[in-house]
Amino acid sequence: MSEQTGERVATISAELAEFIVNDLNWDGTTEDLLAEDRVALPEILDSTDLLELAGFLEDTYGIAINDEEIVAENFASVHDVARLVVAKQVALGAT
Repeated sequence: MSEQTGERVATISAELAEFIVNDLNWDGTTEDLLAEDRVALPEILDSTDLLELAGFLEDTYGIAINDEEIVAENFASVHDVARLVVAKQVALGAT
């Protein structure tokens, strides 16, 4: 991963953590979500939250999230979601 891509993933990870804490009303902190020992999103978000998160990604980052992409591999942590966003933006030529 290039330095620029790594920085973009870090920025998006922080934005996602803020959304989860502030908009989805998770009781933890953004620091918890961004920590080295990451919080597993499937353990803290229900299916409605995951759909809201997918909608946020589409609206905020101009990407499409297919239902088949809402799986543990892509949504395991805020960092995994951020990597998915960056990969989709790169594919669209939007970075």
